[in-house]
Amino acid sequence: MGTKTLSIRDETYTQLKNAKLEGESFSDVIDRLLKKKKGNLSVYFGALKDEELLERLEEDSRKIRKLSRFRT
Repeated sequence: MGTKTLSIRDETYTQLKNAKLEGESFSDVIDRLLKKKKGNLSVYFGALKDEELLERLEEDSRKIRKLSRFRT
């Protein structure tokens, strides 16, 4: 595995240094920060099952659309 030299701004270096956990190298920090976190959407299933809440959201949405027509 090779290495590369990067030039970064001082502010960026400070942020990277502050993000380091104990025992981590800068490469470890960068790898950790670049990993895409895949969310589990199933935790949101049924979140809007309350019919009254859905009706209020729909009404608010209608009001917002109506008000936006009057803006120039």
